[in-house]
Amino acid sequence: MSDSNLLSSRDGNILTVTFNREDKLNAMTRSFLADLKAELEAVRHDDAISVVVLKATGKAFTTGYDLQGGDWVLSQNPAESGGRLDIARDREDIRELLEYWWTIWKFPKPIIAQVQGLCLSGGGELIAMCDLVVAADSARFGHPASRDLGIPPTVFLWPMLIGMRKTREFLYTARLFSATEAERLGLVNRVVTPDQLDGTVNELAQDVARTPTANLTLLKKATSCFYENMGLFASGEQAADLDAVFHQSESFVSFFATVAERGVEAALAERRQRFG
Repeated sequence: MSDSNLLSSRDGNILTVTFNREDKLNAMTRSFLADLKAELEAVRHDDAISVVVLKATGKAFTTGYDLQGGDWVLSQNPAESGGRLDIARDREDIRELLEYWWTIWKFPKPIIAQVQGLCLSGGGELIAMCDLVVAADSARFGHPASRDLGIPPTVFLWPMLIGMRKTREFLYTARLFSATEAERLGLVNRVVTPDQLDGTVNELAQDVARTPTANLTLLKKATSCFYENMGLFASGEQAADLDAVFHQSESFVSFFATVAERGVEAALAERRQRFG
């Protein structure tokens, strides 16, 4: 595991995995995702662990996929190609990323996300795969990239979790929304003050962990089946294909052409001027 990405600790039958890229606002890279998967796989069949908690250092849970550096989540880095991607290869990459998220969805033990600060874009995909979410009242959620850079292949499960109209609002406007609104919509289980966050998550994890692990696995599978039978996996594949098409758009190409020429900060500054 890359030492800079994650920290992990055990307390009884609870595993806590802490995102440790504070200087990058815990943005997710390819190695970050690989390390997270390895942490989960290591306890998949470990009877001594019943519950996993995901939390983060610093002021952000995660701002999504890292736009800087060479550790790009997909095999083609648009910053290195001026935004031009081979669509067939991109489609395969996005479907591979989707399968990554489905692997976490299928993880047999409860995962609790402890969210502070920003939880954006790919971070929304991550918490969508979690069983329970507790957020600080300062947390903010959303997908700023929806206007011009792409569709998350899981669509954060928003269509199933919060319905069509709110999903479309958040995607069409790229509006960030508060933890309070996220709780009202059903994306978050509890909202507490930042100083209560650790204690609340620990109490919840301890409570869940009192249920026998084998029973938790059955309860999780029983609830997952409802979404899977409604077409969760097929819908994700279609969204992944649409994301590959989105990556051929002029807005996507233009953004990463600017990244290639003048860097990420310049590209983000241009986006702010255009979209606010």
